[in-house]
Amino acid sequence: MLKIDRFVNWSSRYSGKDSFWNCDDRWHFLRYAKKIKYDYNSLGFRDTEWPEDLTDVIWCIGDSFTVGLGQPFNETWPQLLQKKLGKRCINLGENACSNDAILLRTKEVVERYQPKIVVVMWSYFARRMRGGINVNHDKNDFGNKNDLDNFSKNFELAEKLPTKIIHMLIPNAFVNPTIKYATSKKYPGDKINFIEQLDYARDGHHFDLKTSQSVANLVAGKINKDIME
Repeated sequence: MLKIDRFVNWSSRYSGKDSFWNCDDRWHFLRYAKKIKYDYNSLGFRDTEWPEDLTDVIWCIGDSFTVGLGQPFNETWPQLLQKKLGKRCINLGENACSNDAILLRTKEVVERYQPKIVVVMWSYFARRMRGGINVNHDKNDFGNKNDLDNFSKNFELAEKLPTKIIHMLIPNAFVNPTIKYATSKKYPGDKINFIEQLDYARDGHHFDLKTSQSVANLVAGKINKDIME
């Protein structure tokens, strides 16, 4: 789980939705002024190589919103968090990652490295992992109730892990307002931080700098509060 073979030591100018043909807004894509390059480390993550000493790092786990699709690497929220805290933040984001896979990755990090803090940004509820592959919709397990039940299962299992986890949820993780209401009632702000999107990356879908800064500030505030307590 901690390695993404297809991206090992890979470099590209475009990735996934962040291309002219796949983006949500081609006019926005063409007008975007900042230069973007995707460089992946020896484990296939959009990050620099990990330090040898991993005893005091912050692990950031999620999907393409954590990867920082459509924005420069130094403006991704894990990089901004690292700069803000002065502490190494490891980016374990993966494009199109399901919440099933996010849980497995979180469990592996906790079991291998016994981290002090893990930051999880959960993904779209409709995504599943089937046969070791992330899929956007599982025809055999689909619908509002099933989506919420599957997310709840993953969230509760993560909460049982022996480490501090800061939970966030990507914008529009659920389209149906019914499931949005049910989720906010079951998991209020003291359990999960619902992220508001303030701007858009080059692909017209993911975070740009303002939203990444907001996420980094939120997480840093929670970490500093825990330290003070």
